[in-house]
Amino acid sequence: MDTSLLSAAIVGGVLNGSLYALLGLAIVLIFRTTTVANFAQGEMAMFSVFILIMFADSLPLPLWGQWFVTVLVSAVAGALVYIVLLRPNPQAEHLNLTVRTLGLYTLIYAVSVYFWGANEPYTVPSLFGDGTIAIGGFHISYDQLGTILVTVVLGALFLLFFQLTQLGLAMRAVAINPEVAGLLGVNVAKITLMVWFIAGAIGAVVGLLVAPVSFLDTLLMRPYILKAFTAAILGGLYSFPGVIAGGLVLGLAESFASIWISIHLREPFTFAILLIALLLRPGGLFGRVHKVRV
Repeated sequence: MDTSLLSAAIVGGVLNGSLYALLGLAIVLIFRTTTVANFAQGEMAMFSVFILIMFADSLPLPLWGQWFVTVLVSAVAGALVYIVLLRPNPQAEHLNLTVRTLGLYTLIYAVSVYFWGANEPYTVPSLFGDGTIAIGGFHISYDQLGTILVTVVLGALFLLFFQLTQLGLAMRAVAINPEVAGLLGVNVAKITLMVWFIAGAIGAVVGLLVAPVSFLDTLLMRPYILKAFTAAILGGLYSFPGVIAGGLVLGLAESFASIWISIHLREPFTFAILLIALLLRPGGLFGRVHKVRV
């Protein structure tokens, strides 16, 4: 393998892996605090990009301002999803709550197809502009470089937020044991609302980063949400560093698989890695398996 091809594989793997990891963080954040697997996370991200091109694009703002408005609206929408869909009867079984997100997934997709499906795909402007940078004979586009930088910075801020801020520590307490956290004075309902707010914002950022490269259609996030769940499970559903590592491992694995094996076998190869990893470590790379003696 020559140097340029190796560099392309690494950049492509890190790029996709960072997107899987960032979206996976939103999934793990919700799962840790509510034990709900939000299958609508990808469709919510896709809908956010349609908000940009249909509504925010008409605002007299620069592109970064339109992106900011879109992320803010999507964060509020994420909070509303919790208020309308999950807060009523929150003591329902976890499967019941998860099925509600499957219903939301179907609803968002159907609404998107009805309003925008006839004219897809759409083009979305990139925040980073056109052009490339030459690094050791390999050219990386501004969009690729910007996407990697944004995901790395957001991932680092996410981890620091949970380690150093009062709100982040409260979210960790709710994630560990919501009943005990409530007895210690943590407003569990408020924290859960903030979790969905943050998850909505993260999904919008991922959608806005993906759309300029992949073009926008109603199936925009389907491959990414599946890989994000895979990254979350691979790293451990209770570990934020784990989902970041899982996303990068998955991205690099599928990138090298497309070169060494076949681009057509990239998907089966990556999910084979997941199965092997779970056979060897059922709790994920960073997860813990609790053994109970009977």
